[in-house]
Amino acid sequence: MKTILSFMTILLCMAIPTHAQLIAKDSTGMMSIDLEEVTVKSKSVIEKDDRKVILPTQQQLKVSANGVDLLSKLQLPRIMIDINSGEITHAGHGEVQLRINGIEVTYTEILALNPDDILRVEYLDIPGARYGNAAAVINYITKTKKAGGNINGGAFHGFGSNRTSIDDMLAGRYNQGKSEFSANVRYIQRKGDWTREYDERLIFPDHELHRLEVGEPTLFNKKLLNTNLSYSLQDKGKYLFNAQFRYTLQDNPAGYEDRKSQLHSSDSDTPLSILDHTKERNHLPAIDLYYQQFLKHDQQLIFNVVGTYIRSNNTRIYLEQKEEKTETEFYSDISGKKYSLIAEGIYEKKTEQGAITAGLKHMQSYTSNLYSGNNSQNILMHQAESNAYAEYRGKISKWGYMANLSLSRFYYSQKKNHNEKYALQPSLLVSYSPVDDLHLRYHINLKNNIPSIAYLNDVEQDIDNLQIRKGNPNLKSFRSIIQDFNATYTLGIIDLDALVTYTHEKNPVMESIHYEDGIFIHTYENQKSFRHLTAEVTLRLKPWKDYISLAITPGINRYISEGNNYLHTYTLKELRINLDASYKNWMLNFMTLTPPNRMVYGEQLMKGDLMRSLMIGYKQPSWSIMAGVFNPFTKTYRSENENWSALNPVKSDIHSNNMSNTFVVKLNFNLNFGRQYKRSDKSIQNSDDETGILQGTKE
Repeated sequence: MKTILSFMTILLCMAIPTHAQLIAKDSTGMMSIDLEEVTVKSKSVIEKDDRKVILPTQQQLKVSANGVDLLSKLQLPRIMIDINSGEITHAGHGEVQLRINGIEVTYTEILALNPDDILRVEYLDIPGARYGNAAAVINYITKTKKAGGNINGGAFHGFGSNRTSIDDMLAGRYNQGKSEFSANVRYIQRKGDWTREYDERLIFPDHELHRLEVGEPTLFNKKLLNTNLSYSLQDKGKYLFNAQFRYTLQDNPAGYEDRKSQLHSSDSDTPLSILDHTKERNHLPAIDLYYQQFLKHDQQLIFNVVGTYIRSNNTRIYLEQKEEKTETEFYSDISGKKYSLIAEGIYEKKTEQGAITAGLKHMQSYTSNLYSGNNSQNILMHQAESNAYAEYRGKISKWGYMANLSLSRFYYSQKKNHNEKYALQPSLLVSYSPVDDLHLRYHINLKNNIPSIAYLNDVEQDIDNLQIRKGNPNLKSFRSIIQDFNATYTLGIIDLDALVTYTHEKNPVMESIHYEDGIFIHTYENQKSFRHLTAEVTLRLKPWKDYISLAITPGINRYISEGNNYLHTYTLKELRINLDASYKNWMLNFMTLTPPNRMVYGEQLMKGDLMRSLMIGYKQPSWSIMAGVFNPFTKTYRSENENWSALNPVKSDIHSNNMSNTFVVKLNFNLNFGRQYKRSDKSIQNSDDETGILQGTKE
């Protein structure tokens, strides 16, 4: 019976011509059928144990200019795209890894991705052991390519009062035989002004000093240049070799922390004039060598070696004047060099029941930071991190599971201070799908967290004449337990995604403030605990096919921060809205976005304003244009922070008028020439970009 039904289905398909069928007679008079394209409708989101597999619709691909545009239209839960900063962030404040066919890539390479080449997008919101500390992984799976090339580019410019916002990109790719050559360059500049104001109290043993700082608009100027040259040689199904040279230039002539202000103090009737100015410039060249060998029986070996050199320079001047007479002056000049080598090997094998992954990774670095100025020191640091892991993923009936175990070693030394730590980091995921449209999942992960090498510095930096910032080489790594429960359900035009996460950190590294010899010392210590409970629900509605999609995410966060001498609790509410609409070649998008710095940690509350954008545009196959307004309903962008320290409570108000009602234009082009040839991409990419410099700027 099944055979008869299948035969009748084939006859019916042949009898009803579609746009995918071209029927013609050849020179012999015989009838031929050319099936150019077959469209099979299926679920757009497939829930798997550790990931969501999203199949973009034809309309989504048609109106997307690049991979970032497409990601915005997919409206993935907890993934936030800030069109102004050009960043992809996670609502849980962790790193988002971007990949193409398994290889970790940069934001620029996602910008250079042609939507027509994208088959599907994999969203791993609970990444496995091989992804390190990533909060989420977004992996674009693309079509295989043939001979030929591609040139594409884009420009994003903002126009506002006393504000510059530039994000330009150009990329090219060319294939010849088994070889592929590619290059891309991206230039970013953000320039405007901030006004910083502080209400601060300094609690001395015998009295209290109240300082009120009234700010003036102060320039910030940030520039970033990213370049990448790549060569690949591959024989599909046998091997892949890839060599890359990457170079990044970070040039900040005027830092975000710069300020000009009048400081009114309770111990004086005459205000102080404050000038705080920082310049920073970092060079980051890197060489990345990669080899992938495909073996029989669904096995493969991957090797990756990355060498990085970071040369950094940071200067700061802090000046206090009273009636044009200098009362306090601090100057610091920090020159840094860091050499690092990262090596990794991975073995993978697929089985009928699941998949096995095992790997070894080691990072070795040497850092030399020369601090000159008011405090002169030469800081030499050696750091090593090793990690061995194994993971198994399987499925039994409606149940799925993923278990992994990682053994890590951390070593750090500076002068006579040595720190060595071994840790086991297990993780377990269990999923259950009682029906096709309902997916339940529980995950628990035990992590070992390593202090930042900037915090481990044995160095002091002046904040002002009463405060200093000091590193702590005696910091220890700390453990955290992360548990989350996730439920997804689809009912017609409605998609629901609910998440509850509980994080408990034991002895976390958080800031402490001490008083000693007339000076307030800001340093870092292992505190008692930090707990964070978050709950959010993403409701996505598609009332009119693929033309309108509305995602609404309300959420609530509960923080409990327990230090050695304090206990703070706080509840923070959130709301994210994303409306995406398109018809034929026209596009419209409205977004409200919670900034990634909206959180509590230690004694610090960071509470930024919502960012909003409204964009409308037109798309053709080889080009697109969009225009809109950033923060159209806000007169002043504001970030209000607090520090609840018993010795130094502070309320800060950081605001800007030229980050609102900013007119923006986005242009993209994509040109193909020749035929595209089959290619595969490497599965990992390692990098190092931490300078290890401790700065004395006011937070």
